Formats: sequence, structure tokens, C-alpha cells
Amino acid sequence: MGHSTVTELSKFSINPDTFIFAVNQAFEARLKNNGEFNSHLRFDPFLSKSWTAPKNPEFNTFKNLLNEIITHHFHILPNFHRNENVDLENISWFSHSVATLFADLNYLIQQFTGHSLPEFSGSSIPKAVSSKNIVLAMTKYSQFLAQNQTEQPYSLFPLLNENNENIDQLYTHEIWSLISSFSKKVFGNYFPLLQAYILWKYTKKEHIPEVIDWNVRPPCGAAYELQFKELFEREHEERKARRFERQKAKHEKDNSGDRKKHSRDHTQNEKQHFAEKPNHTDHQQVKPKSFEPKQKFELKNFQETKDHKQQSDNSHRENKYSSSNGGFKNSFQTDSRQNINLEDALAEAKLAIQNLIKNKNINEVSLAPQNSFVRREQHSLITEAGFETESRGEAKNRHVCIKRKAL
Repeated sequence: MGHSTVTELSKFSINPDTFIFAVNQAFEARLKNNGEFNSHLRFDPFLSKSWTAPKNPEFNTFKNLLNEIITHHFHILPNFHRNENVDLENISWFSHSVATLFADLNYLIQQFTGHSLPEFSGSSIPKAVSSKNIVLAMTKYSQFLAQNQTEQPYSLFPLLNENNENIDQLYTHEIWSLISSFSKKVFGNYFPLLQAYILWKYTKKEHIPEVIDWNVRPPCGAAYELQFKELFEREHEERKARRFERQKAKHEKDNSGDRKKHSRDHTQNEKQHFAEKPNHTDHQQVKPKSFEPKQKFELKNFQETKDHKQQSDNSHRENKYSSSNGGFKNSFQTDSRQNINLEDALAEAKLAIQNLIKNKNINEVSLAPQNSFVRREQHSLITEAGFETESRGEAKNRHVCIKRKAL
């Protein structure tokens, strides 16, 4: 029963979208965080790490290696030799092979030009009749390596010719034309599979902003999610600021009550101290301790114990007041620092607004990261000045961005 089920499933044809998805999944599964690609199908010198990057990249060497890599990936997979149709039973082999092929091509081009496979525009793979701009790209990268400044970042684009003209597009067309010609010659009938993946992965995608459909209940989509998140975060910041104000007012009220209570306790202790102070001027009325009655002696011990307990309570109240007063002092210092930080943040926002007013070519300015209370004040100040605001970043990097209003 299980065998017949597999046979029935194998009759389903594989469309290009299914193959593209399978190749992309294979690519993501084998790509490591450090940029390496883990697959036993890799080009042998890349797999064994015996290949050394050239110090002076040359076009002929690059062209021969490109042909060797494409040929290697066709011969290493037996499914290509058997001319198998891609179906649900063997799609994992084909997707693994194609993903590894483009990982090796990307690595090769990075070693010779300092840049990965470039993206191109259009609905078909570009064609070119020469390779002179690839040579210029290799020359530029070779000169960079000769300067022994590999720690500085290198950028292939913009690529300029001898007349200082931008040839980025010509270089891109030549690279893909060369890859296409070798792949079509080696892979034959399987080339449409490679072409479908190239057109999906390496063509420039036109970004069309999504419009929220408010007729849908509830609204959905990426644009609505982004707008809802911004509204929710702003409301959360406002609630947090109001909670901070309530806690601050409650703290000041509690400290004020502790000071009044301490003042009352201190006055009562002074009255009791002067009321219980013995009169030492009349020595004749004081009886010796040995002649005191037993009952009076017990009352005296009880009074001493009571006085000691009361003094201990007063000491506890003083310590409590001292601790509370120190907390109030720390809170006051924190509030002072908060006010100074708020003034600096608002001053930064004002300078950014002036910069936007003076320079019409600047569309937005990002401010320094602040807490939610300070950002809320910045939002209010910027909105009153006639600009739009947006909170960006996460956690400690959360900051306000000032933008011009859309016309």
C-alpha cells in the first residue's frame, strides 16, 4: 500500500515555483553563520580548502575555473547523467546540487572581484558580446589587494572605466552572460531549472508599498502590522510616563508624611524626658535603695523597662526616617539627572529641526537613543514644529527619527 502511494505521488509534475522553493530551502539549510557552505557536493578545491585566492586576479584563470566548477556540478550528481525528470522522489537531490552550484559560483566571483553575484534588472538573463568590464573589475580589486589595506572595507561599485563612466550595468550583464553560456552548454535540457532560480534570486525586485485595506475586518497585512505596532508602542510609552508621574507624586507624599510623624514623636519624647527627670536638689527626701519597699522596687524596674523599650522604638523611628530621607534624596538626584537629560534631548531635537528647515535636501534626521519618557517629549516638540516622527530601533537603541511630511 505504501509503495503504491509513492508511485502515485511521483506522477505529479514539478513546476518552477516548487523547484525554486526547494533550492532556496537547501541553500538556507547549508549556509553557516560565518558565510561558509556545508555540502559534500562542493568543488573539490573549495571543499578541501586547498585552493588559494589569487593575489593578481586574471580573467583567463577566472574563466577556466568557472567552466570547471559548472562541469563538476553536472558530473558529480548521477541524476543528471541518467536524464531523470525532476519529481517528488528526487527533487531533494536536484535542489541540493543547484544550491551548491550557486554557492561555489558566488565564492569564486568574490575571490576574483571582491563582490558577490550582482543583481540585474529585467525578466531574462542578460547577454553580452565582450568581457572587458569584468577585466576592469578584477584590475580594481587587484590594485586594492596590492595596497595591503585589506582591513579597510572594499566596494566594487561604482565601477568606472577610463573615461570615468559608470559601467556597473555592463559588468553585471557580462558576468551573467558568461555564466549562462557555460551553464547552457553543460546542463543542456536542465538549464531552464537553473534559469528559473536565477531569475527569482538575482533579479532586482521592485518595491511596491502596501496599501491598507480598511474594508477588511479586522485589517491585516504587513503595512497594517507596522502602523499598529507604532501606535501601540507610542501608547505604551505614554502609559509608562503617566505611571512614572503617579509613582513620583506618591513617593513625595509618603516622605512628607514620614517627616510629620517623626516631628510628633520627637516632641512627645522631649516632653516625657523632662517630666520623668528626677529632682536632685532635695537630697533629704530620697531614700536609700536598701530601704525601698519591695512593691515600689518592682514598679521602678517596670518603669525602667518601659523607658528602655520606648527609647528603642524612637531609635527605630529615627532610623526609618533617616532611610526614607536618604531614599528621597536619591530620588531627587535621579529626577535632577532626568531633567538634565530631557533638556539635552530637547535641545538636540531643536537643532535637528533647524537643520531640516535650512537644508531642504535632507528628508530625515535620527536622534540619539533615549528612554520612553524623553522620547514622548521629543515627539510632542517635533509634531508642534510641523514634522512627522517615528520611533526606530529596539531596547536601548530605541530612538526618534524626524521626517518631513509627505506632500
